[in-house]
Amino acid sequence: MSQAANGKVVAIGDHPRAKARLSPQESASVLSGCRDLALDRMASALRGMLDRVEADLFDLAENAKDRDAQAVYLDARAQARENRASIESSFRQHFVDCFNRKVRGERGAPKGAAQAGELSLLGDEDLEEDIAISDMSRKLQAACEAELGPLVQRMGFLMERPELEDEANPVSPALVCDALKRAFDQLQSSFKVRMALLRGLERHAETEFQRLYHDLNAHLVERRVLPEVQVRRAPQGKREEQRPTPVPAKETPPAPNDLFASLAQLLGASLGTAGGAQQAATTWPLAPGAPTPPPAPALMDELTRMHRDVATMLPAIEGAGPDALVNIVRNVKSTAPSLGAVDAMTIDIVAMLFDYIFDDRHIPASVKALIGRLQIPTLKVALMDKSFFSSKSHPARRLIDLLAEASIGLDPNTSAGRCALEMVEKAVACVLQDFEADVAPFESAISQVEAFLEDQKRVEEQIVERSARLIEARERQELARMVSEEEVSRRLAVRQWVAPPVRSMLDEHWVRALADVHAIEGEGSNTWQGFMLTMDDLLWSVEPKASPEDRKRLVAMLPGMLRHLHDGLARAKASDEQRDAFFGALVDCHAAAVKAGLRGMAIVPDTPAPPPPIEPVSIESEVIPAGDIQVEEIRLKTSRGSQVRNVFTRTGIWTNLQRGTWVEFTRPSHEPTRARLTWISPNKGVYLFTNPMAESAALSVSPEALAEQMRLGQARLLGDAALVDRAVDSMLASLKGA
Repeated sequence: MSQAANGKVVAIGDHPRAKARLSPQESASVLSGCRDLALDRMASALRGMLDRVEADLFDLAENAKDRDAQAVYLDARAQARENRASIESSFRQHFVDCFNRKVRGERGAPKGAAQAGELSLLGDEDLEEDIAISDMSRKLQAACEAELGPLVQRMGFLMERPELEDEANPVSPALVCDALKRAFDQLQSSFKVRMALLRGLERHAETEFQRLYHDLNAHLVERRVLPEVQVRRAPQGKREEQRPTPVPAKETPPAPNDLFASLAQLLGASLGTAGGAQQAATTWPLAPGAPTPPPAPALMDELTRMHRDVATMLPAIEGAGPDALVNIVRNVKSTAPSLGAVDAMTIDIVAMLFDYIFDDRHIPASVKALIGRLQIPTLKVALMDKSFFSSKSHPARRLIDLLAEASIGLDPNTSAGRCALEMVEKAVACVLQDFEADVAPFESAISQVEAFLEDQKRVEEQIVERSARLIEARERQELARMVSEEEVSRRLAVRQWVAPPVRSMLDEHWVRALADVHAIEGEGSNTWQGFMLTMDDLLWSVEPKASPEDRKRLVAMLPGMLRHLHDGLARAKASDEQRDAFFGALVDCHAAAVKAGLRGMAIVPDTPAPPPPIEPVSIESEVIPAGDIQVEEIRLKTSRGSQVRNVFTRTGIWTNLQRGTWVEFTRPSHEPTRARLTWISPNKGVYLFTNPMAESAALSVSPEALAEQMRLGQARLLGDAALVDRAVDSMLASLKGA
């Protein structure tokens, strides 16, 4: 590359840094830093873009002219919300894989991108998807040209490929877009849903990509990688021509009853009255800005009477007990005075809402029964204020969500679980007793639940603090054991044969003694060095002694070596019987070594000792006390010397969970228990799950063990969306598919 006339391009070969090449190790380190920075920035950007895409998809569903299009947008919105973690995990995996392949110089189109001559082999949907991805990456390439120019040259410098092409850039828009596409490909959804998500991302991607490439250039300049290189800029007219047209922002926020309008229209269509619903939309108070007539006073009086008498109503319903899950909202139409169209539709929607709440798997049945007592107060609220459906901060909606949040880990068999159940009952009673038309009783009940959650948080923080200290200590012990095993195994591996009593003692007791020293005194301590020397002396002492000098050395070293062996076995807490048996066998080993040396023979059997058996991977657990609580440690059991393979490779399941995630564990011979991820070990990534209301207040689970449990169906993730959000999403999905 030659120097440009305007001086804005520096040829890589002429740059001072090019004359002092980085070492391969330095280049690899800088490239690794670029990969990690890009991965961090894109993962964060993906989370933000998905938030905005959810809002866009809801707006598109609101304005859709036909039910099919509306169903696609709503399904895409639900997929983006429910599969957020798996989308991010899959993107991370594919991005790292593509980045590493590009750095290694592997050519060829990424998986999922067809070459020009291969288009005829693809189906219409695959072809359309590939064309959309190519178009998206081409637009981003043009929009980010100012940053990509110098970035490609710096990457070429690090990869020792001065003429690096755009397609070989390990952070090119094409590569990132392909990783995004493959992340969406793993969703169990239709082609139209995936395309809706990709097009939604495209509307917000330009700014995020520009920020990414700017940060990467700044990162490389800080490390003095071609700090003076600049870019050749395309003519402004061409750049503007290629830049995608920005989507204009909405001037006004959606009206509060938009979600109610969507539910009403979908419900009307599912009942076979879609035409009537659409025709009535001009007079019904469903359109944004249209006034909503208040419900009839006679209806509100009847509902007040019903919610006051709800405790006596349930037993009167055939088959209903005190904790029965009975949808009494459905009975309102038959007992209430004459209803307007909007009131009747509101009753149907609230009835559906409680149907889904009663079917929700996250809430204990006892709490569902208590929340069920709020059916009539909730209906009154919905009749008076349609923002209940769309406003997450509405007091009635927030109370239901908080009650579900407070009870997700409730175990009625523990004292803490019974206290939580009493709190829920008191909060519900507060609403039933005081609610007329003002939502103040809901706010009062919210204060009670929030105070309970704060108390639970303080208790949980104490559990986390003590459990985390225990886990870190266990990790140090595990590290000490692994280092000790490696030292012993390395010495045994270089010897053709070792006497079985010596091998057995080293594998068991000496590993234990070394691990204890490593954990308490450290690897560089005098005790550690002394035990290592004693192990070397022991192994030498049982080898054949052919020369007089070797025999003299053996006699001279025996007293000191035996003393150190006694110290080590004491540190390993070997019993007197075990020590006596070993030293008795050691006398025979030394005698055999001297005799073999005198005869010029080696102490090697005709057949070598068989290797230790390889045990299948299994889950094991151990309960460890930590003060006044107990931590159950769950891990994968493997044979000594073997390593657990990559979690995803072994199980097909990614487990990079976020703090706050709830998991339900259903292990054999154990009652199902739920716990929340509250701490992740910075050393080995061990997960700490806690639940102050459960019998097992703390569970320590390795990522490998959790993946295996999920594969076996012994663990399942519980969604973190609020209860009413989950119910509304289920309602939308059900109605659009009806």
